[in-house]
Amino acid sequence: MNLLLFDPAELDRARGGASGAAEIDLPADDRRARHLRTVLRVRPGQVVRAGAVRGPTGSAEVVAVDEQRVRLRVVLDRTAAARPAVDLILAVPRPKALSRVLETAASFGVGRIDLVNAWRVDRSYLDSPRLGPAELDAALRLGCEQGATTWLPDIGLERLLVPYLARGPDRWAEGGHRLIAHPRADAPIEAIVRPGARAPVLIAIGPEGGWIDRELDSFAALGFAPVHLGAPVLRVEAAVAALLSQLQLLGRLPAGG
Repeated sequence: MNLLLFDPAELDRARGGASGAAEIDLPADDRRARHLRTVLRVRPGQVVRAGAVRGPTGSAEVVAVDEQRVRLRVVLDRTAAARPAVDLILAVPRPKALSRVLETAASFGVGRIDLVNAWRVDRSYLDSPRLGPAELDAALRLGCEQGATTWLPDIGLERLLVPYLARGPDRWAEGGHRLIAHPRADAPIEAIVRPGARAPVLIAIGPEGGWIDRELDSFAALGFAPVHLGAPVLRVEAAVAALLSQLQLLGRLPAGG
């Protein structure tokens, strides 16, 4: 946990609605309190990084620690970061990998994740309890805490790909890049997203077996450019990390580099 994440309403209640420091008691059975006590082994006077969901960041000073609670004085005095410029369309991964994939994506910072069905997604995956709202939210929060980002991504589940794609152009941001990851694509990602690019990116990542040709054609008709990351064919969790890290690198490089 590299960032202690609070909901804005949680902070407002602690402050009585006013701005300034918030005195918060985390009960001993709260996941964050357990982490503070058993992993970080905090003591009164210690300070950890803190932030509000989609809000500012700052610090939380440990005021008291006992068997019932961890009391914190939270001051968030740094400006909230902008919404991330990258959104994901992600074919539903294997249930054992789903939480890891979501944590990874959230740790990099993405604006939205749409989980979609695809021809090579096993139908049993869609019945996994890991797709429950509470489980999805928990994985995304863990990712934000790991990546020290306050932007908790929006997330949706689409059980039918064709209707989702039909609605897509009305929901997706205009401009920017639309990409679909495919190991046999002709173009590497840097041929489409040039160094120094700041435009929004919407990228579709398929299941372990990849997108079928009909799905690739459907995405292409909506302006998605197929891209690859190089020679390796990666599992979904590795592909998500590789794609997001390459996009971050391209954004940091000087234009024309």
